Amino acid sequence: MATAKVHQIQVSDMMCNGCEDTIQHELRHADGVTRVSANHIEGTVEIEGDDRLDLPKLVDTINDLGFTAT
Repeated sequence: MATAKVHQIQVSDMMCNGCEDTIQHELRHADGVTRVSANHIEGTVEIEGDDRLDLPKLVDTINDLGFTAT
């Protein structure tokens, strides 16, 4: 059984709940992701997932949506 790990990505340019929803919707379906929580006030996205989770790919996905993730 894979162990769940929690990662936090810093994201600038999130201005509202709609931005959070956009990011959460896109990342929720990525391989290995079990939970996503975006917070535009703190500028963070917290992602929980198993060993299949590809963090650099998720950062790229956020950037492709027009945000700046690091």
